[in-house]
Amino acid sequence: MKHSSNEDMHQRVFGELDESYFNGVEKVKKLGFSEDEYITQWPLFAGSVNIARYLAIYESFKMVQNLSGHYADVGTWNGAGFIYVAKLCKIFEPHTTSQVHAFDWFEGSTRGNEEGHYIGSYEKLVELVRLQKLSNKAVVHKINLIEEIQKFSNDPIYKSIYYKYVFMDCGIEDVLKETVPFFWDRLLSGGVMLFDHFSSDIMCETEIVREYLPKHVNIKQFAFARQPMGYAIKP
Repeated sequence: MKHSSNEDMHQRVFGELDESYFNGVEKVKKLGFSEDEYITQWPLFAGSVNIARYLAIYESFKMVQNLSGHYADVGTWNGAGFIYVAKLCKIFEPHTTSQVHAFDWFEGSTRGNEEGHYIGSYEKLVELVRLQKLSNKAVVHKINLIEEIQKFSNDPIYKSIYYKYVFMDCGIEDVLKETVPFFWDRLLSGGVMLFDHFSSDIMCETEIVREYLPKHVNIKQFAFARQPMGYAIKP
């Protein structure tokens, strides 16, 4: 057996583009902009790949906006996607009971050479929610999803919650085996489940999605965005 390339998929497709981008980021950092300008003038600095990601999330949000249900962010890390959806919810659903739920154990990834990466801070994220007055729309759950997801499902406050949007962004096999069937079962008809790593080098996500989702459910993509790499609409 022979292959024309043995590079991993990401490097093969995006390697040169990413190298150019990160070199550019280092040059931008030296231009002397203030911290306030980085926040308030963020389109000056955000790369097209990152902007496309949030456009995909926005498009997903609009798909389900008129369904009655909640939003879930599984594998929250620092909480950028979670906070973004909470702000969309505050803007477009100010009078609904819909909330955005973040699920993470905040101890990082334990997958191969990524062990110790993606360690977020529960305390900082909760404080960001408070400071930006999002507490009525954003809920952070510090949870070991492998061991505690069933306990969460029996919690008297949350056991009746169903979702219209679920973003799967963890890429850890044991977590995905617990959460994909759990959240798919609680996803409303017409709801959307997004997969950050579908059909990528992180093969466990693809295999688990195909195992637990019905075979007739198509996995679609946002052709303009690198990630999320796929999404499914529940029949």
